[in-house]
Amino acid sequence: DAHDSATITYAAFAPSESDVAATPVSDAEIRAYYDAHKKEMARPGRARVTFTEIPRTITAADTAAVRAHALALRDSIEKGAKFEDIAKAESADSGSAVRGGDLGKGVKGRFVPAFETAAQALKPGEISQPVLTQFGYHLIRLDSRNGDTLALHHILLRITQSDSDADRTDRKADSLSKMASSSETPDKFDAAVKALGLQAYTADVTEGQPLTYNGQPVPSVSAWAFAGTKVGETSDLYDDDTGYYLAKLDALTPGGTPSLDAAKHDIKLLLARKKAVQKMVEPARKFAIAAAGSSMAQAGQVLHTPVSTTPMFTRISGLPDLPASGEVVGAAFALPVGAVSEPIVTDQAVYDIVVDRRVEADRKAFDATKDQLRGQYLSSMQQGRIREFQANLRSAAKITD
Repeated sequence: DAHDSATITYAAFAPSESDVAATPVSDAEIRAYYDAHKKEMARPGRARVTFTEIPRTITAADTAAVRAHALALRDSIEKGAKFEDIAKAESADSGSAVRGGDLGKGVKGRFVPAFETAAQALKPGEISQPVLTQFGYHLIRLDSRNGDTLALHHILLRITQSDSDADRTDRKADSLSKMASSSETPDKFDAAVKALGLQAYTADVTEGQPLTYNGQPVPSVSAWAFAGTKVGETSDLYDDDTGYYLAKLDALTPGGTPSLDAAKHDIKLLLARKKAVQKMVEPARKFAIAAAGSSMAQAGQVLHTPVSTTPMFTRISGLPDLPASGEVVGAAFALPVGAVSEPIVTDQAVYDIVVDRRVEADRKAFDATKDQLRGQYLSSMQQGRIREFQANLRSAAKITD
């Protein structure tokens, strides 16, 4: 999908806005559409929040200290300490720690690339040097190898702040919480941010989806915004491994199915456009017949219709100049090269296309990167599940401080 590519020549037949506005749509048609598509019209709630963070800043010294600790543990194991006992006592991977660090047996591509590379390089019984991944430092022991299937144990040490830095971060977070947490007065949030020299960020949130900002997940704020919170209120102080977060609700649009009156204008415009687009099918059909008998360029000259040629595109990149034209992209990878299409009807226009060139993805290049891609997808899915679990756990927890 990302590498198959094509280029097309096309002619577009779109109604003018005045034609759409002049197209009649009856109240009965609007009602029928509303009744038939009511479930599809349901929308999640939307909110706008302002939040601030106190990050748990990791320094080079913190990283070095964790690596040194990993080396010390490895030395203890080499001198006779039992790997499983140290894993139970030290490993931050709680799932495997209770089993003495046992990761079981798995095929190649199961772990993130750095971990995978280090594990593949080991001999049975050998313990790796500290291996750095996005999760922290790992000590890996290869238990057995059968082809690409490895049996492994590991110890994970997360990279965290030093005790002194963590104390300063915690004290600052405690001050933020005392000044503004759970307040119904929005000015308290603003005053706390200013007093503590913090930065405020504004973001839009969709109900049922975690809040992310610049690729960084913000814990619990999304669930809080749609849990009966009133505009102007400030959240509790939330935290995760990256830092502390406090949010203020600026605006809220409840989700659900709009009433007929609320949806009437949009439905009328939608139906009017559909009708106006259908009137373009016959001119598009005449153009397709003319192009099949000559060429797209000649048909365009005879019928005074603009013809355009796209750059190479893929199924994923789509056509930037033709938004909402998935049908056109699909046809570009289904039609024989050089054949003129039947009129392709979309929500906005009708298209005639000819596929000028199509290039298939390089299978060898894909096979060479397949294991890496599998590892990346697996890691992303695992992290997503963990974040979802943590967000649900926090939103449902009843905590007495």
